[in-house]
Parts: sequence; C-alpha cells; structure tokens
Amino acid sequence: MKRLSLLLLSLAVPFSLMVSCGQSGSENAHLQARIDSLQNKLDSIYTPGTGAFMNTIVQPHHLKLWFAGQNKNWALAEYERQELMGGFEKIQKYHKNKPEATTIAMIFPAMNAVEKAIRDKDAVAFKSNFVTLTNTCNTCHQALKYEFNVIKVPTTNSFGNQSF
Repeated sequence: MKRLSLLLLSLAVPFSLMVSCGQSGSENAHLQARIDSLQNKLDSIYTPGTGAFMNTIVQPHHLKLWFAGQNKNWALAEYERQELMGGFEKIQKYHKNKPEATTIAMIFPAMNAVEKAIRDKDAVAFKSNFVTLTNTCNTCHQALKYEFNVIKVPTTNSFGNQSF
C-alpha cells in the first residue's frame, strides 16, 4: 500500500508540473486516467474488518497479556500490551469513518493504567487494571450495540505451546 501511495505521489508531482508547463490536454487526460486507475486500485485493496482485527490481534493478545502479567513476565507483558494496542490502532487507522474507530478510544486510559502496572512491576495493580481493561472492552461493545460479545478475564490458556 505504501508503494502505491508513493507511486501516486510520484505521478502527482510531475502531473502538476506538466500542467503548469503547458502540456497538451490529451497528455494531461492520459495522466489523469492513470491517476484515477491507481486510485481505484487503492480503493479496492482488501482491508480486514473490525471483527477480523478483534479476532486475530486483540483477543489473542488480551489473553496473552493476562498470562504474562500473572506470571510476572513483565517483558512479555509489555510486548503483549504493545501488540494489543497495535490492534486498536489498526482499527482506528483502517476504519476511521466507522463508529468503532472513535468509540475504541475509551480503551486508552485502561491501557495506560496496565502499562504503568507493567512498568512498575506491580502484580496487584496489573490484575486490577486488567480487570478494568476487560470491563472497558465490554463497555465499548455495549456502546456499539455488540453487547452480546462479552469479554472476560481469561481462565484457561489456549496457547499451550507458549511459556508465560
């Protein structure tokens, strides 16, 4: 996607220069057609939906964050927190015109509190802030009318092949 953006930019600058240098109308029309074609390709690139981001990034890293914190593996907990945050940021980036992108911002104070607990290596604060984080996930789901999707503090580790 970055390559296409750079390509569009590289076409836009010469296009504007040619317009200002008096290029013929047919040459301008040809360049505009190329730009339009590239824009159509950009517009049709697959973007995962919010559910895909939630299922492939947010949910597994939420679970892994919990087990890393419970085992006081603070380096892993911070890594998982960053991965979890990345999932939320992707939703904001790729779905900026949807309610999910703006509503998800309610999670950031809870994420900041988890980050502080990790930084302080405070297991009690981590547990409390993780519960708040999980409850905030559910509050977000309720605000978006996804109240049927209830998140809980993990009780079992579905990643049996990873040591926490």
